[in-house]
Amino acid sequence: MTIAPPPVYKSRFLKADRRTVLKAAGSQTYRTSVEHLVRLDDVFIRPGASVQVEAAGLGGQLLVLPIVGGALLATRQETESVLRPGYIYAVPVADAPLTLTNPFEKETVNLLLIAASVPLAAARAVQELELPLTAKNALVGPADHPLPVRVGLYDSRVKGRIPVLDPTGYSLCYVLNGSFEIEDRLAEHRDALLLWETPGIDFEALAETAMLLYLEFSL
Repeated sequence: MTIAPPPVYKSRFLKADRRTVLKAAGSQTYRTSVEHLVRLDDVFIRPGASVQVEAAGLGGQLLVLPIVGGALLATRQETESVLRPGYIYAVPVADAPLTLTNPFEKETVNLLLIAASVPLAAARAVQELELPLTAKNALVGPADHPLPVRVGLYDSRVKGRIPVLDPTGYSLCYVLNGSFEIEDRLAEHRDALLLWETPGIDFEALAETAMLLYLEFSL
């Protein structure tokens, strides 16, 4: 009897404590990046402050996910959008440079900026797509849109498997909160795991209210 060899997973583990820290007046950004493939900017903006995003991102798309609080997004065309938690925003290249402003008087806001060549993200205007951050024990994508990004909030010891839509592309797991075991690796708060040439990803939540972001993209 011939036994098939186990699948070989190609991956890169990106620890949160090795991120680049970018400080500016009124804001602080923690950057996770892999060469020309993907960049994640974990941005904290203090009350009333603004931060400018010079480029729309790798591959021509920029996704903005409000995590704590909301923000105002001003584009080069001087149009302004209100960014709200529970939604993800796809911003076109033509709108760069962008300005993100914290409208609150006392609260620091936290947004995740994802720059990658994400299929179906490009458009001529800012797209607002519903992406609930409170979906329990399941990865949920944007409502009524095939954008390959999903978020899930998990109880401790809940296991799952993520079927990869395009095994020839890249898959990114990013821990928004808590900790997970992903493909036998311990991934904690704001750690990232990049995988490629894999048909599926196994994981287990290791903390209550553990939150995982999953994204697929190509070159």
